[in-house]
Amino acid sequence: MLRNLKKILGVANHLIQLVEAAEKLRNTQVVFQLIGSGMQKKMLQEEVKKKNLDNVIFRDPVPKSEVFKFILASDMGASVLKNVDTFKTIYSNKTFDYMSCKKPILLAIDGVSRTLVESANCGVYVEPENIEAIVNAIKRILNENELELMGLNGYNYALQHFDRKRLAENYIGYLNSISKK
Repeated sequence: MLRNLKKILGVANHLIQLVEAAEKLRNTQVVFQLIGSGMQKKMLQEEVKKKNLDNVIFRDPVPKSEVFKFILASDMGASVLKNVDTFKTIYSNKTFDYMSCKKPILLAIDGVSRTLVESANCGVYVEPENIEAIVNAIKRILNENELELMGLNGYNYALQHFDRKRLAENYIGYLNSISKK
């Protein structure tokens, strides 16, 4: 079961691309779960109802501490944004949430987030707003049975590169090295 965990169902997230993918995946076991509220929630719910989709679930907002329960109960997480150049310069916070929970990522955000996911080998990048690419990637990743390995890769990468204690030690080492010059 594929679940997308979002706290805000807003314009920037452009979650209609997942609804459109859900329509093409309606005869599979893939389920999209959208958590949160926002300007687009009503429109998304109406679209799901209009398309008569039973593989998209909407949940009310939950505190950040509760989101991890949903992530852990999922097979995969999705980080998606609108296809805008500005988003190429940001890291999706959901990506780090998924990595910390050992969950692979379906990423529809180009730029630095893509570089991170590809470097960590912890998910699959798809071109944002390319519905066929989203559908094909989901089918491929489920058939390849690599979800657990990708999730573990992301977790280990995050430990190695983003552990606060390690980052602090590296920073102190750097400060010591420049003070000796």
